Amino acid sequence: MKDFDLSKALASLVPVLLAAMWWVISSIGEITSDIQLIRANQMQLISPQGVIVPSPGNAFARQELKEEMLGHIHDLKVRVKLLEERGK
Repeated sequence: MKDFDLSKALASLVPVLLAAMWWVISSIGEITSDIQLIRANQMQLISPQGVIVPSPGNAFARQELKEEMLGHIHDLKVRVKLLEERGK
């Protein structure tokens, strides 16, 4: 411990600090490019008016669900009409 020189210790830490700073700067650049990619993909999902653009698979699923719901609604209307006629 007698031969400990603070200036040599600090000098040996400079490359480590520079490497750490370089890593932070490159990470920020990578995050920026990721954000730009996310924004570009988001433009495909949301129109400029803020309306969600349906994907083809999602549109087919919604159409099937709509047809199924319309079938259920029709059945319920028929049942209600039969119950109303039975009640008269």
